[in-house]
Amino acid sequence: MKYKRIISMIAAGAMTLSFMSCSSDNSENKSVAVGTGEEVVVATSVAVTEILDALGVKVSGVPSTSYELPESTEGAVEIGNPMSPDLEIIKSLNPTVVVSVDTLGEDYKKTFTQNNIPSEFVNLTNVDGLKETIKTLGERFDKNDKANEILKELEDKEVSLDNKEKNDEKVMILFGAPGSVMIGTDKSYTGNLVQICGGNNVFNEGNSSYIQVNMEEIIKANPDKILVTMHALPDETKKTVAEELAKDSWKSINAVKNNKVIYLDSEYFGMSANLKVIEGLDMLSDIVHGIGE
Repeated sequence: MKYKRIISMIAAGAMTLSFMSCSSDNSENKSVAVGTGEEVVVATSVAVTEILDALGVKVSGVPSTSYELPESTEGAVEIGNPMSPDLEIIKSLNPTVVVSVDTLGEDYKKTFTQNNIPSEFVNLTNVDGLKETIKTLGERFDKNDKANEILKELEDKEVSLDNKEKNDEKVMILFGAPGSVMIGTDKSYTGNLVQICGGNNVFNEGNSSYIQVNMEEIIKANPDKILVTMHALPDETKKTVAEELAKDSWKSINAVKNNKVIYLDSEYFGMSANLKVIEGLDMLSDIVHGIGE
């Protein structure tokens, strides 16, 4: 919970500043014509943008990001960082709904309510949340057929993985951010994928997605593989994780001794569930079951 509280506080503060002072860099984007009676949809995260695109929903506002967005969003207005969107730009679009993830806390949600911005928050913390989001947005935008098509493909993949034998090899998930490292439980997105693939996450329990664990517990768990997920600034984050794993306390861990530390592609394994889930499951299944080693 400590991690979530920190993220929520940062987001709330950034959103307040965003509302008080509109970004001059985006001022040229603020005059946008809105068609009468048309849905004007704004997405505040990459994962949400991709889901709406897959459903065939036109998006007028998108987050600022280094990731490549779907072609259908060409011409859409950038509304700022997912954690601190520019409310002035969003309001200038006169949206019928802003779709965001619900993991940034109640203060984040209240900011939209207090500024009379119609919003909907979806759960993308795990695969079940992803499926519910696809279903909910399919109903919201009358795209049920497309939603069912996406869900069928995902559910077929899960069934195929259910037929695989469970692997007892011990896996640990390290979540890296610039300057800090935490442990991912089964409540984290990557932890959930490991579980679906039949993997054995040594820190599978916890009240939150990411927890702090002391070195004695890690040594006792002695994972055979360490999967590293990275949040933002991957080069800087990778350096932080590498420096941590280079400490003497890690030298007795099997995964470190045997060079089984695997850095996962953040495009597939971020904090939020996303539509790259099927490719992600295939990748993790190979890793968990040692295919290609």
